[in-house]
Amino acid sequence: MSIRYEVRSAALTGLPEEIARLGGDLTALLERVGLDPTALADGDRMIRIEQLIRLLAEAASCLDCADLGLRVASHQNLEMLGLLGRLLVRETDLQSAFTAAQRYLALHNKAEHWRLVPLNGQVQILRIEHFFALEGAQYYREMAIAAYARMVQSMGGGDLRPLRVTFSHSPVAARASYRQYLGCEVYFDQEHDGLIYDARVLQRPVLSMAKAQTQRLDGYLKSLLESLQQNLELQVRSLIAQTLGVRQHSLEHIAKLLDLHPRTLQRRLLEEGLCFRQLVHQVKMDHAGWYVQASNMPLTLLADVLGYADQAAFSRAFRNHFGQSPSAWRQAHR
Repeated sequence: MSIRYEVRSAALTGLPEEIARLGGDLTALLERVGLDPTALADGDRMIRIEQLIRLLAEAASCLDCADLGLRVASHQNLEMLGLLGRLLVRETDLQSAFTAAQRYLALHNKAEHWRLVPLNGQVQILRIEHFFALEGAQYYREMAIAAYARMVQSMGGGDLRPLRVTFSHSPVAARASYRQYLGCEVYFDQEHDGLIYDARVLQRPVLSMAKAQTQRLDGYLKSLLESLQQNLELQVRSLIAQTLGVRQHSLEHIAKLLDLHPRTLQRRLLEEGLCFRQLVHQVKMDHAGWYVQASNMPLTLLADVLGYADQAAFSRAFRNHFGQSPSAWRQAHR
């Protein structure tokens, strides 16, 4: 994998407070995952997503706190997003703010993508992960979903709660904890991590109080926005991940979404030492490893979610990649 997936350390806003409240040793936990004790002092410091995921998992295990991700998210708001937050609150309504979040999330986190999907009078905000850690990532995923829900409240009003929340993994905490922190019903072993709202929330204006806290975008922010458009591999991986379920992840379709000729896309990938078919395979196997390990999703459904013709084709690809059948992998990693 040639991309270094990083996230701003501000994504862990609230973790020091929760660890202190639970009687833990933050410095020892940071050192255990290879982070300098000063890593959380500067919210703009970039840290590897593997370290963030492992830190949350280690802390949850050591402190016997299964809902740690949800607790940490309760401390987070737009300010935590830094430059991205400043960009979002410049928008007029939640529709345009969500669209900006889709486009520029990599200013804050390069390991995931958010997609807005209309759904019969509702709107579904899907979280699509580019980096997959097979052990302990549930705490990170739960923190990310809960933090997004708080971001929606920060921009649109404290009364805005999702109609329901979905997770692709099985529950790690008591179900009452999810209802407490998310304020709605939560479903597990689903196809996506996501939040579902009434579609009317899109028309809500971004709160004027939030707008008053913004500053004019400077040259530094503009250069960051431009840099997002230059990372071809990140764009291609993101589009593949978004189109797997609807089986529109062909070279021709991805090239069209990037406004490129297929041969041009192939050439540009080759110049970076990349192959489109290998990228598709890697994205599929990243998804497969996560779903098999962390959820109870039936393998027949998972094969369809990942765009395979049937379960047999999926099982062959999985065994060739991981050296085990999906069922054996699931048992070994539980």
